[in-house]
Amino acid sequence: MATIRVTRPDDLGAALREARLAEGITQSALAQLVGVSRQWLSAFEMGAKSSAPLDMVMRIVAALDVSVTLSRPAPPAPADEEEPVDLDALLDGVDA
Repeated sequence: MATIRVTRPDDLGAALREARLAEGITQSALAQLVGVSRQWLSAFEMGAKSSAPLDMVMRIVAALDVSVTLSRPAPPAPADEEEPVDLDALLDGVDA
């Protein structure tokens, strides 16, 4: 069983699409297997179903025999902080 990792709900449809394609299953075949229309499945895979019913999503996950892991996105990297400039040291090197 493959594991799909997603960090945003919008990524789930595309990740399941990749799993479907990896298995060589057509949209029509998967839609029929899980009891949704091909148009609904297409919209879901393209991210146009932001509030897809959980039972439909779970049927797709089960049909593809994958597990889904939802995780938080990585926090943004901290901005590099520059070392403070020692003005006295800089001025000591300047001839007056």
